Amino acid sequence: MAPYADLNVPMLARMFDRRCKGYEAVGYTIQLPASAVPGWPADVPLPIDVKWKNQYAANVRRLIRDGIEAPLANLFGRVAREPEPDAEGAERARSATEAFLYRRLETLADTAGRFRLNVELPIPFDGWGRMEVDLLDAEARIAIELDGARHLADAEAYRRDRRKDMLLQENGYLVLRFLAEDVGTHLDLVLDAILRALSHQRGQQPARHGRLNLTVL
Repeated sequence: MAPYADLNVPMLARMFDRRCKGYEAVGYTIQLPASAVPGWPADVPLPIDVKWKNQYAANVRRLIRDGIEAPLANLFGRVAREPEPDAEGAERARSATEAFLYRRLETLADTAGRFRLNVELPIPFDGWGRMEVDLLDAEARIAIELDGARHLADAEAYRRDRRKDMLLQENGYLVLRFLAEDVGTHLDLVLDAILRALSHQRGQQPARHGRLNLTVL
């Protein structure tokens, strides 16, 4: 695809979309050239379909604004794809989302070095002597949990999550719970919520003990 169209110009964007539809009609798979998205890594193409652009365009802008290199861009491409419907595919998608969010936080000045991925805490939970959380800032006492669709569809999974939240609260942690898919489609909201929570916890640290907090998004 020739890198000539400025897709910020509506007329050129419409022409570009029409040409892409023509190629797709005869069996080609179209990807957005990196040259059409200033600041995006040149060797990481983006899908061109309208649904993808509508859902993820804001996230691409946020990633470029905060700085992005090819490894993180490739991982975002995995996160942004719709997961396979089976349980194993959904679990792989959630793991990729955890890895992407962790790496994004590692590249931001306010969060670099603060969070650890898949941390075990010495809190007995559901018959086990320890509890694992998806991401943890031990200093600010923030636990981040990413939920797949099954967490909403399965009543027992929902109850388990609520028990986990309560135990974390009882041990002085602020819980941030996001849908895994929202990391791909609403990255702005996820990152801003984490940054607000970090600012809040820093301000509350002298009076932290005995304080119970829960944020569910």
